[in-house]
Formats: sequence, C-alpha cells, structure tokens
Amino acid sequence: MENTEIKRKLAAIFCADVKGYVRLMQDDEAETVTTITTYRDLMSALILQHHGRVVDSPGDNLLAEFSSVVDAVQCAVSIQKELKARNDKLPQHRRMEFRIGINLGDVIVKENRIYGDGVNIAARLETIAEAGGICISRTAYDQIEDKLPLGYEYIGEQTAKNLQKPLRAYKVNIWPEIHASKSLKSGMAKISRRIQPFASHNKRQKQDPQTTKQKKILKSKQRFMFHLKAYLGIIGFLFLINILSYNGAIWFHWPALGWGLFMYLHWLKTSYTTRSSR
Repeated sequence: MENTEIKRKLAAIFCADVKGYVRLMQDDEAETVTTITTYRDLMSALILQHHGRVVDSPGDNLLAEFSSVVDAVQCAVSIQKELKARNDKLPQHRRMEFRIGINLGDVIVKENRIYGDGVNIAARLETIAEAGGICISRTAYDQIEDKLPLGYEYIGEQTAKNLQKPLRAYKVNIWPEIHASKSLKSGMAKISRRIQPFASHNKRQKQDPQTTKQKKILKSKQRFMFHLKAYLGIIGFLFLINILSYNGAIWFHWPALGWGLFMYLHWLKTSYTTRSSR
C-alpha cells in the first residue's frame, strides 16, 4: 500500500550557497557568521515577498520552493542585486557572494521538507553558477523565456551526480542592458573590422600622384637591375660552357645578342619612364 504521508508536487526549487565560504570562515569566523546571518535574513524576506517558502538553511546553504518559476527567478534577481549593493560596500576579500540554481521539477514533500531529483538538479545548477549569478535548468527556462526582461545564455549540457541524463543549463543575465551594450560594442567592432580594408584601399587610391609615379620608377629600376644581373650571369655561364666544349666554333655571342637586345629595350623603357615623370 502506498505511504499516504508522502506527497508529490511540481515546484520551482531554489538552491543557493556562498562561493568561497570556507575561506571567509578561515579569515574571520565571527564577521562571516554575522554577515551570512544578515544576508540569510534578507534572502528569506525576499523569498516571502515573492510567494516562496524557505525549506531549509544549513550552514551557507539555503533551499526554498516556489509555485511559480517566474516568482523564483524574479526573487533570485532581486536577491543578487541587493547583495551586490551590500557587497560593494565591503572590502574585496570580505565580500560574500551567493550562487543560485533554479529548477522546475517533481519533488516529494514530507514533513515540510522536499526531496528528489528536482532538488538534486537545483543543487547541481547552484554549483555551476557564477559567484553573484543565477543558473537555471531547461525546464525552468521554458517557463520564463518570454515572460521576463532578462537575457539567457545556454552553457551546454552538464553532468549531475546520480542523474543518468545530462542536464541542460542556462545562465541568467541579471543586467540585460549591460549585455545589450556589450553586444552593440561587439557588433560595431565587427563592422569596423569589415570596413577597415575598404578604408585602407581608398586611402591608397587617394595617395599623391607624384608619390605613385616615384614608386613606379623605383620598381622599374629594380626590375631592370634584376634582369641585368640575370643577363650577365647567363652570358657568363654560356661563355664557360662554350670554352669547356670548344671544338673550333664560338657560339655563345648569339644568345648574348638576343638577351642584349631585350636589355636595351628594357633600358629605353626605364629611361622614358624616368624622364616623363619629371
């Protein structure tokens, strides 16, 4: 017979803990306990304001449930913004930043406590969230995708202890206006990189005509000198072969004359170009 004391329900599970809690305790136990007590009271009050219920809060953890994913995410955003404002007033090494994970799933309710994979998934999401950030499951994302003015970033499939299937997770952008500003800057940078080659091309086209002519003359002279060196090298090579294979006939002067005519025409062209640019 089924145990009538155990009930099941669908809930939005909210799980939070402190990033670097052990370090904070080692640094100053008394101050850490004071801060986390204050922060936990603030979080509990905001959870109640958003129609949620605190289930448990052992150590640096806090577990809550909501009947609405929208309420749970709105509450998480309010908490992170409020905690950030308070942390900004503290020294960097004493700031207490919470990570929050939210999942929509089936849970077992017994004596005001909740159990099951729905809770385990929320706990896993909390561990992969950034300090001061929020991470939600795919089931939660499907419920709020178009309902809240927030940004969401898919961070891939995550593994979770005792879960057979990988967990699809999303990062919640608490400040979408900052995200939009970064996206705009990124887009402008991409456009700038695409325009730059065209601007450089136009700049080259607008160069001083006299400078362009001087460059053409320099290139023409460089080509002539290269051909002259090649001509002399080839004539020397042919002369050497002619001597080594001499059988009473001199023949290397014929190709030398042909190359010489080519070099003479090249020289005339280079001289003409130089004179016409003056």
